[in-house]
Amino acid sequence: MGFKPPPYSYCDYRCDRCSERDRCAVYREDQERLLQHYLKGEDPDDPEVFTRDLEEIFQRTEAMIREWAEKEGIDIDELDDEEYPKVNPNDFVIYRLAREYFQAAHRFIQTLEREGIPAEVADDYEDLIWYHTLIYAKTGRLVSGTHDMMDEEWRRIEERGTLGVIQKGIRLSRSALEHMFNELPGHLESIAGLLKILNRIERQIETDLYQRAD
Repeated sequence: MGFKPPPYSYCDYRCDRCSERDRCAVYREDQERLLQHYLKGEDPDDPEVFTRDLEEIFQRTEAMIREWAEKEGIDIDELDDEEYPKVNPNDFVIYRLAREYFQAAHRFIQTLEREGIPAEVADDYEDLIWYHTLIYAKTGRLVSGTHDMMDEEWRRIEERGTLGVIQKGIRLSRSALEHMFNELPGHLESIAGLLKILNRIERQIETDLYQRAD
């Protein structure tokens, strides 16, 4: 049986809907963090508490990176920026498509919010609003060049995980939009346009994931 990456390698941040929470270290740590706040009488969503949590997470992350680098014989403080040149996501066709989808979906979401969200599409609206940002963000991560800093095995795992989240987002967004298409006759043109962009993103993944834009 091949190695299966941990759930957080392909996470879409919807823990309440995840079937693999029991083996996810990130979920477990987050629940422990929430429990500690409740025991102290703190509101985990309070800006000061949330900011403090972020600072602790960043500190732990930096420590983990430095520990890994030390084991690999890498001096992080001496790394040359030119060794890992920065990549502009806008140079890639798939990122431009994801941005086009994000912008069009955002306009559609704003229209729905102004008119009021019909109960018949409330769940679809939640999926749409959640994944239109995630598809965009994960596509940027996919082409950002961070994979080049990993060894070949982990690069493949990371790419597969990121792609999995994007494809899941496309699948659930398409399902939501198709249901909206039947329930919202006044928005057929906007919905059809969004479905068309999702199809283009999917085709780009299948044909040439890292195609450069002209």
